[in-house]
Amino acid sequence: MTLNQKEQSNIWTWLRRCWNVAKTGLGKGLSALIPMASPLLEDEEAVTEIAVSTIMPNPFQPRRVFDEEKLRELAASIKEHGVVQPIVVRELSEGKHELVVGERRWRACQLLGWEKMPAVIKEYTNEQIMEIALVENIQRQDLNPLEEARAYKKLLTEFNYTQEQVAQKVSKSRSFIANMVRILNLPEPILEQVATGELTVGHVRPLLTVESNEQQINAAAEMLYKKMTVREAESFVKEIGEGGKKKKAVGKKQRVKLSPELVDIEAQLRERCGTKVSIKPRGNKGKIEIEYYGLDDLNRVLSIFFPK
Repeated sequence: MTLNQKEQSNIWTWLRRCWNVAKTGLGKGLSALIPMASPLLEDEEAVTEIAVSTIMPNPFQPRRVFDEEKLRELAASIKEHGVVQPIVVRELSEGKHELVVGERRWRACQLLGWEKMPAVIKEYTNEQIMEIALVENIQRQDLNPLEEARAYKKLLTEFNYTQEQVAQKVSKSRSFIANMVRILNLPEPILEQVATGELTVGHVRPLLTVESNEQQINAAAEMLYKKMTVREAESFVKEIGEGGKKKKAVGKKQRVKLSPELVDIEAQLRERCGTKVSIKPRGNKGKIEIEYYGLDDLNRVLSIFFPK
C-alpha cells in the first residue's frame, strides 16, 4: 500500500514515539552534538512539514558522491512507507531552509516530485552543522576515505580544532586523525584511487615516505597492477625507500641501536606527533628528527609543541 503525504502526516506522531534515535541509527556521538532524543523527537510540535523546494543543501556536507541507484531505492521505499525519519534543517531568510541532516531523504523526495516533507527546524552555528554532518556520515559509513580526510582537515583548519578534539568528536584515536589528514598530501591521481576504492588508506599511507610525486604515482600503479595486499604494499614501499638510501649513503654507518628506554620515548613521540620520529644518539648527545609532509602538516606538528 502506498501512503499519500496526508496519511504519512497522520501516522507521524505514532512513529515519533516508537523511534529512539539515541540508541539506534545515528548513535551516541551524533546525539551528543544534536541532543536528538528529546528536543527533536519527543516534542510533538517540533516536527513540521516544509516545502521541498525551500530546502537548500548543506554547504558543509563532507559527502560529495551520492549513489544514484541507492537513491532510487530509497525513493521507492519512501513512496511505499513514507519518510519515517524527519530531516533536520535550520531556517534561513526569506522562507528558505538549509539541510543539517537528511540529504539523501531530501534528494529522494525530489525524485518523487513531492511538494512537502517532514522536518525538524533547529538553530545551529556553521561549526555545529559541520560537526553534525561529519559525525552522521562517519557513523553511517557513508563517506569514502578521501571525503572523510577532507572533513577532518576542514575542522582542523577552518574551525581551529585540535586533533584531540576531532578525535573525541568522532570516537577515533588522535593518531588515526593525523594519518587520515596526512594522506591529502599525496598526488591527486592517488587520492582518486582511494576515493574510488581501488586502493585503501592502508595501501597509500606508506607512500608518504617516498620522496617524489612521480615515484609515489608509479608505486601506486604497481600496487594496482600486482593486486598487492596492504602488507605487501608496505614491504614494497619499504624496499623503494631502502634502495634510495643505499644510493645516497654508500659507506655510511648503520643507525646506532637504541636502548629500550629510547625506543619507548621514540614510540611516544611518534604517537604524539602522528608522524615518523627518529632519535639518533651520539654518545651522551644526539638529535631528534620529526618528519612532516607539507606546510599544513608542519604547522600541525608545531602546534603540538607551541599551542596558541
